[in-house]
Amino acid sequence: MGGKPRLEFLRGWIGIAIVNARERPAVAMSFAVGAAAVLPAACAAVTIAFFIFVVFFAALSFPIGVTTAVWWVSTRVLVRHKTSDSEIKIAEPSAKPEAVPAADPPRDAVAPRELPVDVDDDPRALATPRPHDPLSTTMTTMSAEDLSTTLTSAGLSDGEQDDEANDPTACLTHRGLDLRDVPFNFLPNLASLRRVRVLDLGGNELSQLPGLELLAGTLQHLRLSRNWFAAVPPEVKELWALRELDMSRNFVRNTEDALPLAALAKLEHLRVLDFRYNRKLFKQETVDALRTMIPQAEVVKLTVSFPAPEGSFVGARPSDRDAATLRAQLEPWSTLALRRRLVEDFGEPPTDPETVQRPEVMARLLELYEEEGGALGRRVVRVSGTPVSVGACNALLKELREWSARRKKGAKGHQQERPSISAESYMIIRSPTDFEAKLGAGSRKARQAADKFAKYAKLWELAESALREVDPAFADSFTALAVTHGFRGSPHIDKQNIGPFYGLALGDFPAGSGGVCVECDARTVAVVDTREKLGKVDGRFPHWVAPYIEGAERYSLIYYQTMGEPTPITTAVFGADAQLAALDEE
Repeated sequence: MGGKPRLEFLRGWIGIAIVNARERPAVAMSFAVGAAAVLPAACAAVTIAFFIFVVFFAALSFPIGVTTAVWWVSTRVLVRHKTSDSEIKIAEPSAKPEAVPAADPPRDAVAPRELPVDVDDDPRALATPRPHDPLSTTMTTMSAEDLSTTLTSAGLSDGEQDDEANDPTACLTHRGLDLRDVPFNFLPNLASLRRVRVLDLGGNELSQLPGLELLAGTLQHLRLSRNWFAAVPPEVKELWALRELDMSRNFVRNTEDALPLAALAKLEHLRVLDFRYNRKLFKQETVDALRTMIPQAEVVKLTVSFPAPEGSFVGARPSDRDAATLRAQLEPWSTLALRRRLVEDFGEPPTDPETVQRPEVMARLLELYEEEGGALGRRVVRVSGTPVSVGACNALLKELREWSARRKKGAKGHQQERPSISAESYMIIRSPTDFEAKLGAGSRKARQAADKFAKYAKLWELAESALREVDPAFADSFTALAVTHGFRGSPHIDKQNIGPFYGLALGDFPAGSGGVCVECDARTVAVVDTREKLGKVDGRFPHWVAPYIEGAERYSLIYYQTMGEPTPITTAVFGADAQLAALDEE
């Protein structure tokens, strides 16, 4: 046994001996003999004598601390670790290994060139890119099919397309890699090639491209679709040779900074602009402005939803629609979602957004539903929420009746805070989490929210207490409470919600009516009973209130979240997995 392991072994056994010395001296002596067995013969006698010394003092009730101190000093003095020559080996200097030649890059990839840098001045030159970062190693040339599509959509002539296709480093792509940024040397490396004319970075999570201006003079086609850009990259204005800019399916805003028309107008060679499916760019006036300010652009693409084509919607808002009709239940979905439903649920061929508008999509969808029985042909699943205690329900109902009476005496305009919904009264109370952070900045809306919270503190407290009976975690995290009276129908989607909500209904309306209806899938609707119960629903699916008799009293509380980390969309209604699974089996 080597010196160090032997010392550690000895210390462990001595510790056990000390603990047992006072009450069980015989046990301590046995451990002493065992400890001596692992020591060199020259130390055995000293070790046994030391243990006798320890037992003697322990038996006389000397403090354990004293014996421990004596043991520690003794082990330091009596047992010294000597390292043998075989335990330490000093590595001799070896000859410098021969450099291994780097592997040749694959034929279908182009290794970016490093710009000359002074290592002493630029510490970034010593950094090694992360191995999993695809942009730190090679750029990939486009496939023949993608290249053909890119060049054709850019409006190039056959001769120009041949020139581009014959240069494998002119058209580069890095799509669908979920990149949130690019390495610092990525764009400079591309600029050093001096021949990149088509760059496709679509399908990532990019929101900025610093250094893009380095490609000025060569880059002609920039494709940034399906990213997170809230604005056209400011570097684009330097790309004087640019002919095509694809910013489709981003988050570009309709502001002067985000959509710099004057700067784009200076790009004399710009021929194609694609801003389709940017949620904030949806008006016909934006298309008109692009065409007027950038007359050299021969192709301008933008998804126009306002003013909507005639026949796009029935009713201007949810409160105008009859929730019993299938058309009203489908209206909350976007046109893109309706197109997807035609393909995925009814097996129809994809529709062209440029030629087939929402009215045609909706009409075809209703025809297919009618073949299956229309609204009555959809399956209905009945789900019961979690009961709330009678005491909590009674206290809440009393407070809600007083709230309704007070609001009816006030100004009529203050009764309905969400006019798109059909309700006698609709009020939203924000949690302190929502408004406290903004109070310090002097926000007027935050001050109003704080005053409202103080005014209806009792109602909030009772509502929170009821929710805590069912889901304490959600009671700690919800950020807003909607209080309603007489809510009817109104199919809608809660676009501001970041997760599911809880609903509780109170009043004298008949049991079995006035539930929360929610579309689970294309052919299934769940009806959640929330009368004196808390039902959990994801409001990011179309939902509405089931009918109940005229004149009946129905109050509702909706607990929801608009702040924090978004919850992934999974199911439309919670607590119905078994029922939905049974329907799927049928």
